[in-house]
Formats: sequence, C-alpha cells, structure tokens
Amino acid sequence: MTDTSNRSVERGFAIVDELAANGPGRVSELAERLEMPVSTVHDYLQALVSTGYVTVEGKEYRTTARFLEVGHRHCHRLEIYQAVRDQLETVAEETGEHVTLLIEENDQAVILAVEEGPDAINLFAYPGARIPIHATAPGKAMLAHMDDERVDELLEEELVEITSRTVTDPDVLSEQLEEIRERGYAVDEGERIAGMVCVAAPVLDKDDRIRGAICVCGPQSRLDESRREEIADVVQRAANVTQVNLDYV
Repeated sequence: MTDTSNRSVERGFAIVDELAANGPGRVSELAERLEMPVSTVHDYLQALVSTGYVTVEGKEYRTTARFLEVGHRHCHRLEIYQAVRDQLETVAEETGEHVTLLIEENDQAVILAVEEGPDAINLFAYPGARIPIHATAPGKAMLAHMDDERVDELLEEELVEITSRTVTDPDVLSEQLEEIRERGYAVDEGERIAGMVCVAAPVLDKDDRIRGAICVCGPQSRLDESRREEIADVVQRAANVTQVNLDYV
C-alpha cells in the first residue's frame, strides 16, 4: 500500500474516531476539530455514508450501528468468547458485582463482554472499550503470563498514570507480575478507577497461552481483604471452566 493510500485510510478512521468520541457534527465543525480542509472531510464523509458506516441527518453526520454489527461478529468468532458461555453471568450472580471478560489486543486490554450483578456499580464499561494493560487487574493478569520478551517490550513504553495509584515503575510492575504468577490472580486497588477494587484471573489454554482474563470490580468499602479472597476463588473457578471449554470450541 502506498503512502497516499495509508494517509487516506488514516484520515478516514480519524473522522470515524472523532464522531465516535465526540458525537455528531457538521462538516465544518469536524474539519475544525480535525484540522483538515472542509473539502477533504466532506469527501471522506460521503464515502463513509455510501458504505453505511456514517449517516447524515440534516447537516449533521454521525456513526451508525453498522459498527455494532462488525463488533458482534468479531466477538462471536473468538474462541474465548464462545468458551466463556454463561460463566460471566454465574460470577455476577455469585459476587453481586461488575464482571468483565477482557483480551489483549494491540498492547491494550479490551473488554469483550460485561455482566452486572445485583449490587454492581455502573462503571460505564462496554464491549470494545480499551484500557491501558498495565493499569488494571485483568491487564496485569494477562501480562503475567505473556512471554518475557513481549512484557519487556511493553514495559519499555511509557506507563501512563491514570490515578495516583497507577503503577508506572517498570521494576515495581515486574515484581507484581511475579507475585500474580505465584498467586494465580491479580488485584488493582484504585489503579484505574479511584475507590474501586478489581480482582482478575487469567484464562489460559491447554498450551498455557494466555487467552484473556475474567475480572470482578466493586467499591473498596465492600471488597476488603477477606472479600477479595472469596472473589479470587470465584474468578479462578470461572477461568478454569473457560479453559476447559476452550478445548471443545
């Protein structure tokens, strides 16, 4: 692909990302926000409208539900999504809290599925949301089971501070990953969301490759030390069942 083609694709997705992040807009507004010529933005929007990924109402352009279709198809093709089956619902019922399934993609933790127990706090989490992999329990649970070379590469990147509790020191994080491997689960205490505690277990396949992580999050006031251990048992059991199911997907 030529440099011109690369730039065209990048511009098209920049417009999509802008609409997704900040909502509908007119051509001139989008051009200003993206610092692109109005004519360029207009041409890209017309192409996106013709494919069905963007629609226009009046003079405002917005993304369509076509992206949901793409996302759902992608999820249903993933073995771990099929293997987890009703495990997330079971974990949500047992813990009463907010439960997610995440995978690693392009060096980030990505939410694939969400279930909410009766006491769950709405965290505005949704499938497709991306999270810095170092700043959350499921991300660290996955990091702990990646190849050392891959982990070293990730730790060489700048570790962004999301809250005052986010671990940004590579040496400290490396020590935590060793503890996670020995313990079998990961915990983050307000590292991504202040006041929230998350407990996550890795999902491995029969070849010990990391495939994802199952995570439970709840308010710090409810998840004291003993409660965290109870939840760790629940997510580890769910991860084990998912691992077994992977052999039969």
